[in-house]
Amino acid sequence: MAWRPRLTARTDRAREKRKAARQRRIARGTGATAASPQEGLLRAAEAGKLEALISQAQPAEPVVMVTPEEREAELRAAGKWPEDKPTPPTQAEPADEAAPPAPEPGMPTEPTAGMKWAEENLKKRPRGSGVRRPTHNPHRCLTEYDVITGEIIGDGYAHYDDEDEG
Repeated sequence: MAWRPRLTARTDRAREKRKAARQRRIARGTGATAASPQEGLLRAAEAGKLEALISQAQPAEPVVMVTPEEREAELRAAGKWPEDKPTPPTQAEPADEAAPPAPEPGMPTEPTAGMKWAEENLKKRPRGSGVRRPTHNPHRCLTEYDVITGEIIGDGYAHYDDEDEG
């Protein structure tokens, strides 16, 4: 079969790649032949070298939490703290009558005929006001079937607006 030589060559290349990586790890002295970092730590623990690995990984002094006040004091001592901002006045000054904003260039200063018509004739209605109810309830079948009698009951539509037949 034509595909077999290609497949075996591919697996041989992958095997050689893994073997070369294993040899590099052994040469560096990390993990010996460990397949994963966890196995390397396990072997170090078995050999009694785990404490040495942990002491290498941990810093000499443990990290200490610094409060915001201590950090501010350090920055002030170093001269890197930003200058204090002036406090706003406690009493608000009375605001003068605000002038309307200047119109943008190219915009009309008075309403046009179209704007006047729209103000008179168009009514603003909120979207989805709920005035109109749907005639079909989506949670109900279009036809109901009485299993016992075999009779079809109703048509599945809500007839709110229909007059009573009486």
